[in-house]
Amino acid sequence: MINQLKTLNENISLLTKVTAISVGRETIFKGKERKEEKLEVLDDLRLPDEITALLIGSTPESIRAIRSQQKKAKAKAKVVQAESQPPQLPQPQEAEKQ
Repeated sequence: MINQLKTLNENISLLTKVTAISVGRETIFKGKERKEEKLEVLDDLRLPDEITALLIGSTPESIRAIRSQQKKAKAKAKVVQAESQPPQLPQPQEAEKQ
C-alpha cells in the first residue's frame, strides 16, 4: 500500500510538472529554438526522457544523445580551462599580528 501511494505521488508530481510546462510552453522556451537549448531548460525538472522528448518534439534516443554530447562538451571545456590556467602556488601565510 505504501509503495502504491509513493508511486501515485510521483505520478501526480510528474503530471503537475508536465501540465505547468504545457501551459507556459511559449514563455519557458522563448528564444530557445534548438533542441539542446530546450533540453537545458527541462533538465532541472528531472523528467523522464520520454516526457522530455514529447515536450521538445523529439525522441527519447535523441534526448539521450544530446545529453551525452553536452556531457562530453562540458568535460572537454573543463580540461581546456584547467590547461589554460597557470598552476596556483601556495600563498605564504601572513604573520599573525599581536
